[in-house]
Amino acid sequence: MAQTIINQIPPHRVYIEPFVGGGAVFRAKAPAASSLLADRDPAVAEHWRRWSTSTIVGGGVEVLEGCALELLSSYPWCGDEFVYLDPPYHPDSRACATIYRCEMGDAGHRELLTLLERLPVRWALSGYRCALYDDAAGLHGWRRIDFNAMTRGGVRVESLWMNYPAPATLAEYTYAGSNFRERQRIGRKVERWLAKLDAMDPIERNALLSAMSDRDRDSWNADRGRAQQGNDHAHPETDRHRSPRAPG
Repeated sequence: MAQTIINQIPPHRVYIEPFVGGGAVFRAKAPAASSLLADRDPAVAEHWRRWSTSTIVGGGVEVLEGCALELLSSYPWCGDEFVYLDPPYHPDSRACATIYRCEMGDAGHRELLTLLERLPVRWALSGYRCALYDDAAGLHGWRRIDFNAMTRGGVRVESLWMNYPAPATLAEYTYAGSNFRERQRIGRKVERWLAKLDAMDPIERNALLSAMSDRDRDSWNADRGRAQQGNDHAHPETDRHRSPRAPG
C-alpha cells in the first residue's frame, strides 16, 4: 500500500503527516528536507519522539502531539509542503464501529474536508469510499485512485484522494511501477541506460545529462506553476488569513 501512495507523491521540501499512527508511508518514503509528524494519541506521539531522537534519518523531523485539524488550520504554509493524511476512516465505511483509540466521527470528517478545500498545498488522503467523500471529491474535482490493501479482515479496496493531477515528476522513483513485474522492468531499463551512459565519451555523456536535467527542471517548474495557479484561483485570500504556526 505504501508503495502505491509513494508513487503518487510529487516533489516537496516539507513532508507533513498529521495522523501519523504507525507511519507506514513516512517509514517507506525517502526523507524530505524537513518532516512534521503529529498525532492526537499521546502514546503514538511519544513513540515518534523517541524514534526521532534515536534514529539517524536525512532531514529534520519534528513531532507534535495534538489535533490534526488545529495543525492544518494554523500552519504557516509556504507552498512547497506536501501533506499525507491517514485519518480514522469514516464510520460509514468501516465493518467495525470502533477500532481507533482516538476516533473521528462524521462531524470531524466534515470539518477535515472543509479544511482540505482551503489548503494551499498539495495533499493526499487515504480512506474507504463513502458518500461524504464521493460528494466532496465530485464538488471540488479531487482525483481518486483505488487499490487493494490487506486489512485485519482480509483484502479491501482502499482509496487515495488527491487535490492535484497525476504528477509527471515524483518525489522519488524507488517504487516506480504499478506492481513487482513493472518495477523489475523499469529497474532493468535503468541499468541498461546507465551502462550506455558509462560507455559514452565524457563530453557526449555530460551534454546529454545536462539536456535531460534542463528538461526535467522545466517540467517540474511547469507542474509547480500549474498547481500554484490552481491554488491561487481557488484560494485568492489565503495569505491574508494565514495564521501563526502551531507551537512545537
